[in-house]
Amino acid sequence: MRKISISDKLILVFLFVSTISIFIIGYYSFYHAKKAILERTFNQLTSVRVVKTHLVEKFFNDCIKEIQLVNSSSDIKKILAQINESDSCSNYEIINDSLRNLENEFVNQLSKKHYNRITIIGKNRKVFHLKSNADNTNQDYDFLWQQSIISDSLYINDLTKLSNLSQPLVTLSSKITDSSNQVVGILVFEISLKAINAIMLEDNPSNGLGISGESYLVGHDYLMRSSSRFQSNSVLKTIVKTEASIASFNNNPGTQIIKDYRGIEVLSSYSKINIPNLEWAILAEIDYEEATIPIYKIRNEILFISVFIFFMVLMVVIIVSQKITLPIKKLNHAAHEIGKGNFEIQIKHKLNDEIGELTDSFNKMANKLKEQSEELNSERIKSLSSLIDGQESERMRLSRELHDSLGQLLIGLKLKYESCLDQSKLTSETEDKFYELGLLFDKTIEETRRISNNLMPAALSEFGLVSAVRNICNEISETTKINILFKSEGNSNDIDSKIKTYLFRIIQEALTNILKHSQANSASIQLFFDKEFVKLLIEDDGVGFDKSNIKSQNSNGLNNIKDRVALLKGTCSVKSETLKGTQIHIEIPLRKKIL
Repeated sequence: MRKISISDKLILVFLFVSTISIFIIGYYSFYHAKKAILERTFNQLTSVRVVKTHLVEKFFNDCIKEIQLVNSSSDIKKILAQINESDSCSNYEIINDSLRNLENEFVNQLSKKHYNRITIIGKNRKVFHLKSNADNTNQDYDFLWQQSIISDSLYINDLTKLSNLSQPLVTLSSKITDSSNQVVGILVFEISLKAINAIMLEDNPSNGLGISGESYLVGHDYLMRSSSRFQSNSVLKTIVKTEASIASFNNNPGTQIIKDYRGIEVLSSYSKINIPNLEWAILAEIDYEEATIPIYKIRNEILFISVFIFFMVLMVVIIVSQKITLPIKKLNHAAHEIGKGNFEIQIKHKLNDEIGELTDSFNKMANKLKEQSEELNSERIKSLSSLIDGQESERMRLSRELHDSLGQLLIGLKLKYESCLDQSKLTSETEDKFYELGLLFDKTIEETRRISNNLMPAALSEFGLVSAVRNICNEISETTKINILFKSEGNSNDIDSKIKTYLFRIIQEALTNILKHSQANSASIQLFFDKEFVKLLIEDDGVGFDKSNIKSQNSNGLNNIKDRVALLKGTCSVKSETLKGTQIHIEIPLRKKIL
């Protein structure tokens, strides 16, 4: 399992918390921005609807007032009286031409109004047009007469499209009575669709409804009563049976998001309109896609800011986590170094928190371990020095004992043997045995000398280090198949006797290892002396070894060499590779105090 560092954990935690925070804040901002924009759009649509409602209602109220005013006019009654003086007819007959002389200033004023046609119908079914902007058209005058008679004041006929007119009409009719309250005729105002569209239809995007917004009227049969912005000839043709129109006729005005008559999602504001005798609803709508353009712009800005904040937080988190974990990493590295035996390490810091206190404690611990290690090492070196010096003293004593005591006794014994041999008469058989005994005496004396010399070479004390090393190299070269080359440079006479002895033992130990383990064909010993150092280089062309896999029992020789070098305050480096031989480089200072 992959190890996750403290720095990575801190980064992940900070990023998780910051990401959640950014997401919550971004979502909250987007949600409320969307809500605010939709509410603002609904308010705008409601404002448009209210204004349009007021304008439409005012328009029809003005028309009602005008027809009532005209109805009570004496001029109209004079015209009607002249119309009724003519003979009755079975069908409604237009008599405009015969009454042209009745036109006066009042009639001319009515002609300037926004009505498509103003008509007076007498009780004799004679029809007179005070104003007419269309060709003669057969209105359903009988229906209008009947409805006007029934109505208390006036009758408004819903938008109707006549067969020979391109535009539908709304008709207002009012009965005209005489002084005895008898109906003598009716007055008819025809309102064209253009007048209604002038209020409802918006083609200019700058008027508050944008590119896709519109306001329109719907009748109780769910057919349009004003022109659509997007469909031509939509009046009395386009069905608008949507949630908004249904709610309007159920007297539930309001706002909501719906599908409009085109099947497009829109924001709609709707209500019923209050016009006598007309069941109309008014709707103000705008496409959802256009209304939400600012929302998605805000969304993109929130996403951009969120990504920017995320990377800023990431940079800050990385820097902060590194500052937090750097002292911990230093402590971890220092702990590993102490585990390797390096007690010199000290961690510098400027922290005043718990990590700073931990670092101070660690430094104190490292100093304490260093002191204890130095004490232990000093005691070990002293013990080792005492042990090695004791061994050397014992070797010297044994060498002297062998040379002075046992050696002299053996020589005396041999002399006695030779004296007895000269005075005795021996047979040929006993002479051979005594001869073998003499050889045994010689061999014993020679072996005693060799042992004594190995314990403490006479050449070392009598002729010096170089001579002793040369002798041992020559001896090994003569008795084995390994060719040993010895080289010496510099003066060794002024070197301390202890250094000479230790160097000799080091060389002796190294040569023993070469003989036992190296399988070498040749080796070299090089000694270099100067005023400051003694340098020793030992090389062989043997099989070498892997230092990481060397067994402890096979490393005793190297450990002995390193121990002696340490006692001399020197340095020792060993280089070896499998099948590439071994090299030992030793450097001994001459001016340091030897333990």
